[in-house]
Amino acid sequence: MSTAAIPKARYLPPKEAGSFRQILQLYETRQYKKALKVADTILKKFPDHGETLAMKGLILCFSEKKEEGHELIKKGLRNDLTSFICWHVYGLFYRSERNFEEAAKCYVHALKYAPDNTNILRDLALLQCQMRNWEGLITSRKSILSQRPNVRQHWTGLALGYHMVKNYELAENILSKYEETLKEPPKEDYEHSELLLYKSMIIFESGNVSRALEYLESIADQVTDKLSLMEYRAKYLLDLERLPEAVKAYTKLLRRNPDNKEYFLGLEKALGIKDDVEKKKALYQALAKQYKYSDLAKSIPLSFLSGEDFREAVRSYIVGLLSRGVPSAFVNLKPLYADEAKVKVIEEVALEFLKTLTHATNGTNGIDSGPDMDGDSTPTTYLWTIYYLAQHYSKIGEADLALEYITKAIEHTPTLVEVHMVRAKILKRKGDLVAASESMTTARELDLQDRFVNTKAAKYLMRAGKTDEAVNVVSLFTKNDAHGKGVADLHEMQAIWFLTEQGEMFNRLGKIGLALKRFEAVKKIFDDRWGDQFDYHQYCVRRGTMRAYVDLVQWEETLYSEHEYTRAAFDAIQTYISLYDTPKSARVAAEFEGLTEEERKKAIKKAKRERAKLNKKSETEKIANDDDPFGKSLENTTTPLEMAEQFWKPIADSPVKDPSWTWGEEIGKRKEHSAARVESETIDNTA
Repeated sequence: MSTAAIPKARYLPPKEAGSFRQILQLYETRQYKKALKVADTILKKFPDHGETLAMKGLILCFSEKKEEGHELIKKGLRNDLTSFICWHVYGLFYRSERNFEEAAKCYVHALKYAPDNTNILRDLALLQCQMRNWEGLITSRKSILSQRPNVRQHWTGLALGYHMVKNYELAENILSKYEETLKEPPKEDYEHSELLLYKSMIIFESGNVSRALEYLESIADQVTDKLSLMEYRAKYLLDLERLPEAVKAYTKLLRRNPDNKEYFLGLEKALGIKDDVEKKKALYQALAKQYKYSDLAKSIPLSFLSGEDFREAVRSYIVGLLSRGVPSAFVNLKPLYADEAKVKVIEEVALEFLKTLTHATNGTNGIDSGPDMDGDSTPTTYLWTIYYLAQHYSKIGEADLALEYITKAIEHTPTLVEVHMVRAKILKRKGDLVAASESMTTARELDLQDRFVNTKAAKYLMRAGKTDEAVNVVSLFTKNDAHGKGVADLHEMQAIWFLTEQGEMFNRLGKIGLALKRFEAVKKIFDDRWGDQFDYHQYCVRRGTMRAYVDLVQWEETLYSEHEYTRAAFDAIQTYISLYDTPKSARVAAEFEGLTEEERKKAIKKAKRERAKLNKKSETEKIANDDDPFGKSLENTTTPLEMAEQFWKPIADSPVKDPSWTWGEEIGKRKEHSAARVESETIDNTA
């Protein structure tokens, strides 16, 4: 840019120019009050200086004066449209608002007037990562690397761009060129070790597995993460079908950690016995003897054995767990319940084992082994066996039998928390939500220090419609407001389970505004999670943890397909669609339908009293910075379909698809109907 193109108003005398540089330094160190004082001294003499106005506005935005700050930033930009600082500042403002698209546009404008500014290029590169604009990232990283080729993160940042667009050859070449710039490879350097493993991963993903293995062997001495080295080597050998070596590799991994399922499955493949049941049976028998404390060595065979082999294996497994009093025995076996034949065998084995046990309810602590007690049996074995059977019958839909067994368990040991929790679950499945909540409350009262049981009790109370009691219970473990309620703290802690359960409860009670309020809170949590990844775009590249960063990016892509989000989203979409299908006027008319004039007047008075009570309550339960704690604006929205679409769009954009997710079609049909209705009304009005 020529000097003639620079506005004269941008120039400051040496003293003020020094003061402006001081503002930038104070902003970087977050000394906002001092920065504002310095800015004001400049603006007294030069009130139209665009860059100072913009910087003052940005600082005000971070000092909780966002509206005033935004206006100053815009004023500063209007006063100096060709200033890269003004455009950069505007971009920083949009970035703080998480409006990444507008921020990127501002950075692009800034680069027109300062194409080699490293700070702006870096900020733009981070936004391009956030928006998954990998082609743009490559361009930005090339510019940064050309200016500062002696910094490792600039090489890895460019390699990342090529990796994300699956240009593995260029990604590898970039990392290789960086290695060539090193006079001597660092020793015992974790960040360099991660770079080498990242390069190995890129070569493997390119499909050249033999070269990936060759490279991995060459860097073995420089890699500090020995476990990843062993896992990569085993995986590469298996892919190359170098099976004897792969067997040795997976055997070493199992010695290191016999509780990793992937190692067992890898060993199966390496031995070439994936489809040979007899050989797999022999393998796991040997592994169970070698790793006697490994649960996987005993539980994996249950997934492929059948007939008498399965009966023998599952008997040994169940009896072992119940004899040791393992409460999670049912959870361990739960995956097998997809197979009806195996479920039947499990039931027979558990009942046979129960018959071998004897018990009586007279004696010390209410328990007496009796003269016929088997030598290996104990009262606790009997307890955990009937506890297991209660869960078993509940799972297969035999609620009455399940209740019979869990009642025996409660009579046996009434102070055990777990038996009351299982009883609550059985009652819930049976449809008796009130009794279920009472049983879970009993469990909670047996251990007041257990937060997990507390949350379960609150959840069951909400499902039973006991709103206030549920809030009081969950507030025992929260930082409470002046009224002793912990709802605000649960928002702060992002307790999705509570927000979703409470939203569904409010929906059932007809409190639509409150329900939508909770579902919107869940959406905000996931939006925050998506936005929070921004900090890692710089951190991971700077620290060299590229493999973990790639995992993060891939996980974030599926964020909105997680059950926690889709459950709340579909609840919200369904509610908004109901608001569209039944407008407020229709809902009010339906409420008074069939009433006499006198009854109607009474209903109106009652509604007014309830509204006044609600308004009063809103003042006491108001969450910080929330002017609509009861969601009335959401319930009375004039654009319910657009609100529903905000929940649906992230799901639709997710790479994970589920044929059962049809809410997008429901919204689309209604939008088409709405557009047709508006068009028809327009024609009628014109006519």
